Amino acid sequence: MRNTIALAVAFLLCTRVVLAQVSPGVQQSAAHTANVTGSVTRSDGKPVPGAEVRIGGPTVLSTSSNDRGIFTFNNVPWGTYRIVVTSALGTATRQDVLINGDITVAIQFEPPSAIKTIARVSTQSSGAHINVSSSSIASVTPGDYAFSGYGTWTNLFAQIPGVAVSGYSAGGSAFAGTMRLAPQMPVVLSLNGALPYETSTTLDGMPLQGVSSNGFIENTGGGLDLSNLPMDAFDTADVVRGPGANAPSIVDSIGGSFVLHPPGQVTTNRFELSVSNDPYGGIISNSRAGFHFGKLSATIVYGINDSPGPLGSSAVIPALPFALATIDGKPVALPPANQNPTVNGVPNCFCTVTSSLLMQGVQQSTAWSQQNGALALSYDVARSITAEVFYAGTTSRQYSEQGYFPVEFAPGTGYHGSYAPSPVGQPSYTFLTQESAPEVVSQSSSLLEEKVTAFVNGAVLRVAALQYNSFNNLNGAEAYPNGTYRLWGTADLGSSSSYAPAAYNGTLEKVTFPSLNTQESWWTNNRDLLLSYATQIGISTSAGLSYTTSYYNAPYNASLTLDKTPLVNLSQSTAASSTTDETRLHVDSQINDKLSVGLSWYFAIGSFHVPTPSSPSQWSDSVFRYNAPRLGVVWRAGPNVAIRASAGGGFALPALPNLTGYALECSGGECTETTANLNLKPEETFGFDVGADARLERNTVASIDLYRTNLYGQFFIGTTQSTLNNQPLFINQYGNLGTSRMEGLNLTVNRDVPSGYYWRATLGLTHAYVMSVPPGFYNNGTCAATKACTNQSVVPGANFISNTYSATVPYSGASATLGWRWKPGRFVDLSPTYYGNNNIYNIPHAFVVLDAHAGYSFTDNIALLVNFNNITGAYDQSIQNFGNYGYVTPVVQGSTGYYPGVAVIQPYGPRYITVTANFKY
Repeated sequence: MRNTIALAVAFLLCTRVVLAQVSPGVQQSAAHTANVTGSVTRSDGKPVPGAEVRIGGPTVLSTSSNDRGIFTFNNVPWGTYRIVVTSALGTATRQDVLINGDITVAIQFEPPSAIKTIARVSTQSSGAHINVSSSSIASVTPGDYAFSGYGTWTNLFAQIPGVAVSGYSAGGSAFAGTMRLAPQMPVVLSLNGALPYETSTTLDGMPLQGVSSNGFIENTGGGLDLSNLPMDAFDTADVVRGPGANAPSIVDSIGGSFVLHPPGQVTTNRFELSVSNDPYGGIISNSRAGFHFGKLSATIVYGINDSPGPLGSSAVIPALPFALATIDGKPVALPPANQNPTVNGVPNCFCTVTSSLLMQGVQQSTAWSQQNGALALSYDVARSITAEVFYAGTTSRQYSEQGYFPVEFAPGTGYHGSYAPSPVGQPSYTFLTQESAPEVVSQSSSLLEEKVTAFVNGAVLRVAALQYNSFNNLNGAEAYPNGTYRLWGTADLGSSSSYAPAAYNGTLEKVTFPSLNTQESWWTNNRDLLLSYATQIGISTSAGLSYTTSYYNAPYNASLTLDKTPLVNLSQSTAASSTTDETRLHVDSQINDKLSVGLSWYFAIGSFHVPTPSSPSQWSDSVFRYNAPRLGVVWRAGPNVAIRASAGGGFALPALPNLTGYALECSGGECTETTANLNLKPEETFGFDVGADARLERNTVASIDLYRTNLYGQFFIGTTQSTLNNQPLFINQYGNLGTSRMEGLNLTVNRDVPSGYYWRATLGLTHAYVMSVPPGFYNNGTCAATKACTNQSVVPGANFISNTYSATVPYSGASATLGWRWKPGRFVDLSPTYYGNNNIYNIPHAFVVLDAHAGYSFTDNIALLVNFNNITGAYDQSIQNFGNYGYVTPVVQGSTGYYPGVAVIQPYGPRYITVTANFKY
């Protein structure tokens, strides 16, 4: 690792010509902020002191010019702004000022006699800009990504070093969203080696919490699932990594934060529409309209993603792991999967599907439908007060296909059908199948923000409220329709005490199934309030105070009935809840032309209200307190070089179900229970980041960061074994580890030009591992030979892996783009992406995926974009195959309950071409 880091540093310092450019949705920048410096003068060139200067756009800031007429704004997010300057000479307004790098603004008032006096405003950009904040910041533009023909967030973050995207929100197998590029496929971020629950997602600094369609019940809190948020609703978003002093929060932000920004003010009327095909012949369409009516501006967004999925609605031949009720009126004695006990199952497969009966003619759909919309309103209540409202919502519907299962077909004697029996221990067939009939999974979300910003004597006062709700529902009759089907193989008919095998060679038989019905619902309620005040102190220092409170609960209901007999009935009350309160004090000062310093101090409180484990009718309250400083320093070694360093603490709270536990459930001859642990402690961290940005030439910028974070008390799941009614009982409980560490390197080099060749290259090296565990950690009970004690895969030195944690942390990742642009809007490029060992797809070795993009702008209003994805066809299955296994999970050999475990390979996605037509007005 050290040699690799040294080579990367040498590469950055010595090279002058490097590779890169941007895939759709990734900004051409090392960081998505800029410095704005300007001067206010009279028509005769004399300075105007004390003028109020306000910029409004993706963010709203206010300051005053000094005695020389100079004003400065630091760390302004990129975007289009309106600049308003007010003084005794009047008001000057300039619309549509584009800030996409460090910029100088000159404002000069016209003589009083001028008709319809409007100040002259000139700007001068300093070319490709460098990051001058203490944090390591990368930027994405989700709206641009959506309007380029992409229906999900899945691959957007692969272009940013140090960022991993979990395909599952909480590990394990998925019962929904297993189809690649489906809208319910979870997208959960892990930053700089931190796990998903240690990476927060915020809107304007207010935390978003929710559940995933794959994070049911005990796994809520495993990081925010972005699949439940519409991409096209967010123009910009920032990936803030490391312990920078300007981080919006330290709660659940050990690796950093993903900060979403709602659309800003609209200065002119506009309209945009894009229409694309999806990989399976469906349609992806997004539209956006902006309106400006005096003091009121509005942005309206609407998008659809409808697709037949990989198979559409087609007749398949499923394996039958569970029982039929009758065949030709005769009862089926045993589940087909339990017959032929002398035939070995699939080795190391947790599903162990061995079927002696196949059935043709079942309709199974892989289709999905998603719709989303957003509305952003901004109103100038007064010259110094702006009110804003932002709403975004999405809803999706798809079937809970579980994936492809390998099948050993082992018919009994007398079989002479068209299917050849499998060799013993070797599956010969792979079928799309379910444990039962496909069920419908519905997912929806609702996000509402209300915000008022006031400017008082150069200070900014903001009050904001957020309400975020997510809802998931799985509903269906878990049985195929009764009817006539074609059967192959054998089935045991009669009572279980005396039965006779019957052979079928493709004959049509009348079949019935037991009436098994399920109803599962889980949802979250998230309420946040933000109060902040920031003011300029002199011309070089600013200070502020903010307070954020966040309330969250995650109730659920689950019921399962067989022939009207209840089998499962689980629920959690809405009263089980968590609340976080965080206060931040911060001071930022420009010491001189080269040195700037930022200091923040965070005070956090986490409160939980949960049922008492020994008496569910009683309730317990737990309170966790934490405070920590963060310091950031930036040294401008020259106009083209910035060196930054930051250090400070972090804080991660246990998820709500970690404290409430999960009720006893028995199935398949064993029982599982997750017990509450009210003594669970939060995680605490201390980390540092050292980085540099350099403008190698006017249009080429390089950025490098080295980081290390020590984490104390990381969460894990310990398992002990007992018995219940002569069945194995596995008791899970969350606990705290000793010390863990995340360390690594992030490197980005980018060259972007209006015309000519452009390129971009990124590299991320990550090592995230456990350093120490509590005494007696590996002796907490005996587990069965077929089920590993979860904590046995906690191996000091090995990167975090999914069988124990919420996601896999890759050792390495890289991406590059090489392209040629004739003029803006006309380009072609080639983009490889490298996924290293321990990758998030559980593929047991490194691999490369190759994409290509081309765009042709016919006019300023009409353009065509073509994306060729996964050109080489690497791991191009569209539906997860439970017969492919990745690396063996590392475990402590010789310890109690040693068992190596397996990981299911997730397909990367299909090879496909999308064509997107884009219209702007």
